[in-house]
Amino acid sequence: MGLTQTKLHFAIIRGTLEGEWYYSVRRVEKAPYEATIANPCGDYPLHLACYSGNAPPSLIRALIDAYPDALLKNNNKGRDPLELAAKNYSFADPKRAQVLALLRWHRPGNSSTAIAQQHSGDLQCNSNNIFCDEPPEHMYSCSAQCVVCLEEVATIAMKPCGHICLCLACVPTTMKSGLCPVDRCEVRELYQLQGDQINIHMSMCGSDLPQNVPVS
Repeated sequence: MGLTQTKLHFAIIRGTLEGEWYYSVRRVEKAPYEATIANPCGDYPLHLACYSGNAPPSLIRALIDAYPDALLKNNNKGRDPLELAAKNYSFADPKRAQVLALLRWHRPGNSSTAIAQQHSGDLQCNSNNIFCDEPPEHMYSCSAQCVVCLEEVATIAMKPCGHICLCLACVPTTMKSGLCPVDRCEVRELYQLQGDQINIHMSMCGSDLPQNVPVS
């Protein structure tokens, strides 16, 4: 294993064994190209971090930034980083939802479909990997206004819990936690209300639709 096991691989193994991730973060900052190298088991450094079940979100994000393609790579056992993290991060671990959110949605760089960011720590995501075409099985009108900014109309529903509680602008800030802001349930996808769905949502909340909100 040693011939193609980089210093970044070894730093992550050390972090897994000792619970100290300082050296891993420093290594990916110093030698980001090592994130592009797989060991003989087909594991990139991102895979090893997800195996650990304990790597901090800051390291996961740094590894994705260094080599986004690792998100789509299967190791020799046919497992990708998201599958490994979902299996190894405990449901009781407060880092779990944030790590899974990064693996599902964080894509570094700007593109024509990127959602506008408000802060440097927000998720960099696009409509292709965070929004879905199918609505939740049940949707719940929690508030006419976004529960985060309390200004814009809430038109974004969480999946699978179904709470309609966010505006589009607050998605990058809020979804970096990976949790629904209403019930703190893990969010897997988002659905944007369309047309009459917005009118029905507003009527359920006892409010009228503002003139500047498109419904088509």
